Amino acid sequence: MDRPLEQILKKVQEEGSAAERNMLIEHYRPFILRTVSHVCKRQIGWNHDESSVGLIAFNEAIDRYNETLGKSFDNFAFMLIRNRLVDEFRKQGTIFRSESVIYDNIQDEFAQTALEIASSMEAYEREQAAFELAQELMLYDETLQEYGVSLEELEDYSPKHRDSRKQFIQMAKLFSGRADWVEILHTTKRLPMKEMLDFFKVSRKTLERNRKYLIALVLIYSSEEFERIRSTVSFADVGE
Repeated sequence: MDRPLEQILKKVQEEGSAAERNMLIEHYRPFILRTVSHVCKRQIGWNHDESSVGLIAFNEAIDRYNETLGKSFDNFAFMLIRNRLVDEFRKQGTIFRSESVIYDNIQDEFAQTALEIASSMEAYEREQAAFELAQELMLYDETLQEYGVSLEELEDYSPKHRDSRKQFIQMAKLFSGRADWVEILHTTKRLPMKEMLDFFKVSRKTLERNRKYLIALVLIYSSEEFERIRSTVSFADVGE
């Protein structure tokens, strides 16, 4: 495209330009297929039903995108396509490839497979539990992005040493018990560094280097929306 994306989107949304919409769709066709294939965990072509769901969701993204959402258009379109595919899988009563979803989107310290979670459940209950956990992980992913963190990069932020991970898990639990700190984090999207330095007696360099990992942990422990993740994930390898 030889013009800014925002300009083209505005023309489509305000003037209903079909030509501009078709140009956007044509430009993003590879993106749509890559996204659908990523969500489905297999190669998808335009002859598959899933690609039609992706195309409909992309059209919806064109109509609904607003830069004030704080997300790029590509990220917004990705999330919308993924959500619409999940809805479709649920309607069809299929398991949303839960094992792959969890392992692709969260590091080992943060997850068990859906089959392990629901090993004692009946088939329908397993599917429901897996779907609900996948939905919660998607919400968690969206929330993380508000703090400049993403699930895809989370493993890179994780301390490499077991003792360090254990230390930050304990810090996150203590942090979550401080309502004033949690409020600061939710409001400013930043950690209260000064208060934490006094309380935890760790160096500023250590906190700043592990800031994103700590935020990811605190969100799990302090948010009711992530109760399923909190009760599902296992930190057995780093202790309590």
